[in-house]
Amino acid sequence: MRLNRSDREVFAVGSLAFSLVALVLAFAALVTAARYDSRSSATNKRLDKLVSAGVIGTTASVTLQEFSIAVHPGLVQSGNVTLTVANTGSITHELVIVRAASASALPRVKKAGERSVGAVNEEAIAEADKMGETGDVPARTTVTKTLDLPPGTYVMFCNIDNKSSGSVLNHFTHGMVATLVVV
Repeated sequence: MRLNRSDREVFAVGSLAFSLVALVLAFAALVTAARYDSRSSATNKRLDKLVSAGVIGTTASVTLQEFSIAVHPGLVQSGNVTLTVANTGSITHELVIVRAASASALPRVKKAGERSVGAVNEEAIAEADKMGETGDVPARTTVTKTLDLPPGTYVMFCNIDNKSSGSVLNHFTHGMVATLVVV
């Protein structure tokens, strides 16, 4: 098919307009990326200052009780992080620490078996994301655990199932979960 002169001119103008729009969008993406990088660098500099000043430390206190986990502070420095885990409740709990964006990102048990439905499926978590656990922490006792944690977001939870009179109560599904951020 042969284009006449007016069709070629329309095609040329259309191509020029498309190129101009593509150039503007590319420039906008570049400006957005530069602003994000600038903010990220500024945030990292502020965090580095807090770490070097000792404001962000390498220890955190974790309180376990029916059915909650409280961590203070929720932001610690990377490296060897010491967790002092106190079970102030009246039953045994545990603290499992995994690298995950949030509790909703954790794999769940879908079919009752060894664990109750809705519990965290610990076997489905990649070994590299399993940072450690305290094991059972009896009521009114304290355990200290030191873990090597690189920067990232970690989810801490109790995944114990209590069985009584035919029913199962999973601690995670009843709210025993918290987040720890490591910088």
